[in-house]
Amino acid sequence: MTKRNSVPGARQLPRLIALAASGALGLGLLGVPAAGAADLGQAVVYGDVTRDGHPDVLLPDSAGDLRAVQGGTGTVDTGRIVSQAASSPTGTWQGVQVTHRGSLRGGVYFDELIAHPAGDEQLYLYQNSSTGSSSFTSFYLNGSVIQGAVTCVDGGAAITCPSELGTDWSNATQVLALGSVNNETAGTPARTNLVAVIGTKLWLFSPGSNNVKLLATTDTLLSGLDWSDYDLIGPGPANGTTTCTDAAGTTTTTSQATLWTRERSTGRILSYPITRDPAANCAVDFSALADPARGTVIGGGVDPTAYPVVGSAGDLTGDGVPDLYGQDPAGRVTIWSGTAGGTTGAPGAVTGFGAPLTR
Repeated sequence: MTKRNSVPGARQLPRLIALAASGALGLGLLGVPAAGAADLGQAVVYGDVTRDGHPDVLLPDSAGDLRAVQGGTGTVDTGRIVSQAASSPTGTWQGVQVTHRGSLRGGVYFDELIAHPAGDEQLYLYQNSSTGSSSFTSFYLNGSVIQGAVTCVDGGAAITCPSELGTDWSNATQVLALGSVNNETAGTPARTNLVAVIGTKLWLFSPGSNNVKLLATTDTLLSGLDWSDYDLIGPGPANGTTTCTDAAGTTTTTSQATLWTRERSTGRILSYPITRDPAANCAVDFSALADPARGTVIGGGVDPTAYPVVGSAGDLTGDGVPDLYGQDPAGRVTIWSGTAGGTTGAPGAVTGFGAPLTR
């Protein structure tokens, strides 16, 4: 592995930088400007919860509040509170998995939080409203507030849903808002897809048809192999753009979500691009996610002992390239800047990591 792809030597930012904001979002979601104050002309900024035009890293502090930070050598406690502990599904954000990229609801221009306490039967969607009138909705595997059956497919063919899947989220060890597997453009807010490790298998959950039916009732098995050694990371379209020509001769270029993982046993960062399949009339191609061990290595040295928490909120440094962050046991956050390659077929794909931004 080249030095460019080696993460341990990354420099930390001098201090935690709170993402500037004011006002309130409701239900304890703080730090969001009042209605119309920072809607940025209704531009879509994936990864942005606080409406300041920049993606947000959200982490719990020692008191159980949820804070937005950009990274540094201070602790997460110095970041700005975006949700108080009492607003969490459990009364504290510690131990609650929080993920965000876009929304499961249509027409939403800023990220909404999806939370899952370990072992909980439901997911919790915290809505992001510019009017300050927010609420959360809890929902089951079928995307509804009422528990019900789901159907399963594997490679496009119907299969019997495995018993470990069930109809709720109690067996989910990881849930990630991946972003759109179809396309993310600057002008139109795309509904996010979810990926989850349930048991040991990797599943895809597509957005539903409306704000009541938050998920489709058909779930896709992406991989039946063991993903228990891999931390799911959602950087957004980190594989650059995909150009595909269908059977009718129509050529389209899309920016689709990418999955990264941190392999816990080695500390390596792996990439799994989601693309289009010309042989299948440019249908979304998930084949790169079939085997966790076959991802493309783009970084290394992110040891779980040194960085128990690892993730991405997209482009954190403002250069248009998705980045990686890690949090150490003391609560300090480090950001590693993504570096983009110019490979044919995937221009702009993240191929490694450099030193983090210094302020």
